[in-house]
Amino acid sequence: MIHHLKGTLAELELTHAVIDCGGVGYFVSIPMSTYDRLPRPGAQVLLRTHLVVREDDWLLYGFASEEERVLFRLVVGVSGIGPKTALAVLSCLPVKNFAQALLDADVKLLSKINGVGKKTAERMVVELRDKVGSLAMGGSKIGGPTPAQGMEDVAAEDGPVLMDACLALEALGYRPDTVRKTVKEIFAKAAPDKRSSEHLVKQALAELNR
Repeated sequence: MIHHLKGTLAELELTHAVIDCGGVGYFVSIPMSTYDRLPRPGAQVLLRTHLVVREDDWLLYGFASEEERVLFRLVVGVSGIGPKTALAVLSCLPVKNFAQALLDADVKLLSKINGVGKKTAERMVVELRDKVGSLAMGGSKIGGPTPAQGMEDVAAEDGPVLMDACLALEALGYRPDTVRKTVKEIFAKAAPDKRSSEHLVKQALAELNR
């Protein structure tokens, strides 16, 4: 599995980018949210990726943040939704806004996304509503930034590391409240050089699978 690509941005279009990694150009489909955050061609970039393998093709999707990749994977996990619609979600709504729409069961707003009708929007709410707790971290309401439930006492500088760990674990199907409690406990006990999202995820998996 290709976890990420780090190299020179060789080409950039609204729907795709080409990343030159050691002389090999990787064609990566991207959402508008990622396009808006990429520099001009010639700069060094790192994209988190998701690989879809089909009988006749390998399709690589790239994202500027872990939140975008987690959201993409959640959406393609909904029955009847493919990568094209998942990219449309990211292109139409910021991650936090989409998460809030799911929490609010705002079918009307979700139905405005290209390729998402009322029935699909309702299915997304049913299947994803309990999985997006940490996606709204730092902005659980669109109108203003507030800490996510269970993270009110987390220092601002520690938020991104804890959020990445929580998102990764929630994407694996663990309950958001259990994930937040476990990750915070592990983080509090960890030495400064062990307070990375990767370390938190490994330790949390060991704890959650006991």
